[in-house]
Amino acid sequence: MEKHSKAYFNNLAHQLRFDLTDKEAQDIVDEFSILIDQMNLLNTIDTTGVEPMVYPFEEATSFMREDIVDHVLSAQEALKNAPSSKNGFFITKKVVL
Repeated sequence: MEKHSKAYFNNLAHQLRFDLTDKEAQDIVDEFSILIDQMNLLNTIDTTGVEPMVYPFEEATSFMREDIVDHVLSAQEALKNAPSSKNGFFITKKVVL
């Protein structure tokens, strides 16, 4: 199986528990091919001597705010619309794949 063929993406979709039409699979192949070409183009850029950076700005970030807790739900409030709860926890159906 070719690495980026329709069969590859159909098999991947099947593993993720959904199906693709032939047109959807072909669209993904086409878009993925464009993405790979763009990544290969970026790999051709000479970055010798360029220092890695965390942020694209030299100045300190002033737009980030402090994380201040201002409204906290009590367990009772959080559970009030739950269809079922017990001992402060949501009760759900067991899900096993």
